[in-house]
Amino acid sequence: MDTRAQAAQLDAGTQKQTRLRRIMGVAGPGFIVAAAGVGAGDLIASLNSGAQYGLSLAWAVVVGCFIKFIVTECIGRWSLATGISPLRGFHRLSKGFTAYFGIYSVILGFFYGAAIAGALGLTINAMFPAIGVKVGAIVAVLIGLGVLWIGKYASFEKIMAVFVAVMFFSIVGAAVLTAPDLNLLATGFTPTVPENGTFYVLGVMGGVGMSIGLLSYGYWLRDRGWNGPTWIKTMRLDLFIGYGMTFIFMLAMMVVGAAFLQGQGTQVGGLTDLKELAQPFAEKFGEPAKWLLLIGMFSAVYSSLIGGYNALANVFNDIFNIFRGTSNERDENAARSRPFRAYILWMCIPPLGMLFLDEPVLLVLIYAALGALLMPVLIAGLLWMMNTKTLDKAHRNGIAMNSALVLGLAMFLALAVNELLSL
Repeated sequence: MDTRAQAAQLDAGTQKQTRLRRIMGVAGPGFIVAAAGVGAGDLIASLNSGAQYGLSLAWAVVVGCFIKFIVTECIGRWSLATGISPLRGFHRLSKGFTAYFGIYSVILGFFYGAAIAGALGLTINAMFPAIGVKVGAIVAVLIGLGVLWIGKYASFEKIMAVFVAVMFFSIVGAAVLTAPDLNLLATGFTPTVPENGTFYVLGVMGGVGMSIGLLSYGYWLRDRGWNGPTWIKTMRLDLFIGYGMTFIFMLAMMVVGAAFLQGQGTQVGGLTDLKELAQPFAEKFGEPAKWLLLIGMFSAVYSSLIGGYNALANVFNDIFNIFRGTSNERDENAARSRPFRAYILWMCIPPLGMLFLDEPVLLVLIYAALGALLMPVLIAGLLWMMNTKTLDKAHRNGIAMNSALVLGLAMFLALAVNELLSL
C-alpha cells in the first residue's frame, strides 16, 4: 500500500473517531434518562414478555421508546424554546395541573422510595446471600443519599454514565451469552398482537421509562449548560442516544426471557424470584451469565435510585417554588437547596419503615389511581401547551408530533382504565 493510501485510511479513521467522540460528547441528559428510566420492573416485564411470547413483541418496545421519546422531546423543546420549565407552562394553562402534580409527587416519593429500598435489598441478597434484605436495603439507600447530597450535576451525570456502561455490558452480555437466533429476532419487529394479549402489549409499550420524572429533563438540559433554541438539534440527538440505549436494555432482557424461560410456563413475579432465577440461569449458560444478570439488575435498581430521586426532587423543587410564589424555577444550585434535600430525605428515610411494616392499603390504592392517570394528564397537557401561541410558531408541534402524542394519549388512557378497573 502506498503512502497516499495509508494517509487516506488514517484520515478516514480519524474522522470516524472524531465523529463518534462528538456524538458521545453530546450524550449527557439522555444517558440519565436511559439509566434512571429503566428499572428492575421494566426489565422483568421484558423478561416475562420474552418468556411468554418469545421475541414477537420486540416491535412493542420500539413503539414504547418512540412515544416516550416524543413526550420527552416536547419537554426539552419547550424548555429550550421558552426558557421556562414545562411545569410553569402547565401552571399558566391551569393551576389544576400544578396541584395534581404536587399531590402526586408527595405520594409517589414515599412509595417509589419504598419500592427502590425493597428492590435493592432483594438484589443485594440475591448477589450476596449472607447480607440480609433489610440490611442491604438500608446501607444501599444511605449510600445513595450521600451521593445525592453532594449535589453537583457534573458528578451526577458521570455517575449515571457509568451505570449506563455497566448496564450495557451486563444486560447485553447476558443476552449475547444465550446465543439468540438473529433471524427469529428480526421477525419480532413485525407488529403482531397475541390472542387476548392487547393489554399485555400496551403494558410493554407503557413500561418504558419514567413518568413525572420526565419533566426533569428540562432541568438537566439547563444544568448541562444547554440554553436557548439553538440547542434543540443537539437535544434531539441526546434523546435519540438515550432512548436507543433504553431500547437495547429492554430488548436484551426480552432475549434472555425467550432463551431461558419460554415454553416453561414460568413467570418472574418480581425481584423476590431473582435468587431462584439466577442459579438455573447459571446452570444453563454458565456462572458468568448469572453474574451478568445480577449485576445488570443491581445497576438498573441503583441507577433508578440516583437518577429517579434526582428527577423527582427537581420536579418537587419547582412545584414548591410555584406555590410559594417565587419567579425562580429552582433555587440557585437547586440540588443543594432545602426543598430538594427535604424531598430526598422524604424519599430515603420514611420509606425504610415499609421494610418492617405492611403497606397501608388506602395509600396504596390512592397511589395506584393517581399513577394510572399521570401519563394521560401529562400528555394531554403537552398537547395543549405545545400548540399554544405562547410558543413561537417555529417550535410548535406539527401534524406528525401531535399525531404521535395522540397515539400515546390513547395508549396510556387504555392502560389507565385497565389499571383503575383492577383496583
